[in-house]
Amino acid sequence: MIIPGEARGGRWLRGAGLTAFTLYCGWVLLIDRGNGPAAEAGATAAEVTSFSEVRFLALGDVNLGRRVGQVILKGDTIYPFARVADTLRGYDIVFANLESNISDQHGRTQSPRNNMVFTAPPAAAQALKRAGVRIVATANNHALDFGVSARDETIRYLDSAGVAHCGTSGKGQSPYLPALLRVNGIRIAFFAVTDLMNGPASGWKDLVARADTAGLLPAIRAVRDSSDVVVVSYHGGVEYAPTASERTRGFARQVLEGGADIVLGHHPHVPYGIESAGKKVAVHSLGNFVFMQPDRYWTRFSFALSFDIVRDGTGTRIRSLRALPLRAGFQPEFLPPGGEAATIIQRVRLLSSQDVQEHMTW
Repeated sequence: MIIPGEARGGRWLRGAGLTAFTLYCGWVLLIDRGNGPAAEAGATAAEVTSFSEVRFLALGDVNLGRRVGQVILKGDTIYPFARVADTLRGYDIVFANLESNISDQHGRTQSPRNNMVFTAPPAAAQALKRAGVRIVATANNHALDFGVSARDETIRYLDSAGVAHCGTSGKGQSPYLPALLRVNGIRIAFFAVTDLMNGPASGWKDLVARADTAGLLPAIRAVRDSSDVVVVSYHGGVEYAPTASERTRGFARQVLEGGADIVLGHHPHVPYGIESAGKKVAVHSLGNFVFMQPDRYWTRFSFALSFDIVRDGTGTRIRSLRALPLRAGFQPEFLPPGGEAATIIQRVRLLSSQDVQEHMTW
């Protein structure tokens, strides 16, 4: 059981607020956690009634291996984020799916036998830190591309750079161990799970958190009362499929009903819509971010999901969901309104649930 105030190393990780950002579309979503903040042991009246806010940005797949990894090896650690870093740094929390190990393979950033097996070099952890990425999911089908040792290196390099992570843990620890961030007084618990794994990696389900509610839901319950918001990253579905699979939708529903507030989907490499479940929300695929797949239109264009987490005397609420259209690739970039951005918004809107379509400003 993780009790209030505890996290990796016995403490909640903290952060400070930053600057504002561009609004593309807004939707207010309320999550009633009115009893949580007030029930904190030792909380003063001023702490309970004071206003706190966290600006949150969720990104899609980030692959810092292959060609990008070679550029990082040459010393240009900001390269993959050069066109977006200023925007990312305007958020208190930036979350991404890290679609590559971070390990030292003596200059290699992909397997010489299989280009679907790749890794980022050690300096990639600093690249994430420099760009303003605060936390990453490490539970995905590439988590064991270079074996268990590379998984362990990934954890060490991320820890060294001060980038939080969820979905894999060190030897002897449960892969369902959450990352717990406390930012501006708001406590957010992060989990990451995957529904698939590359290759014949035997026993991977003991090494990487799998999309199994029997393991995930008890872990969520263990931190639910001590967290203002619970976020789950889900890696699964069918690559390049036009819409989310029923398996993906069903898993998201179970997780939201089981205590999570936000589900962030990855793996299809194409963007899907946003669905609400009461006062909770799921985006089934955020598509690509730092990932070059030029052969399909929707692997080259996607969106980032931003929202504000607000806490005051009435409780905690998530408000102002926004889709930030972007062009994915080696150096992703956010797009201005109109043109390709309008096409992306149209797709997201059409794939979103009816209540989302009605309440968002497009």
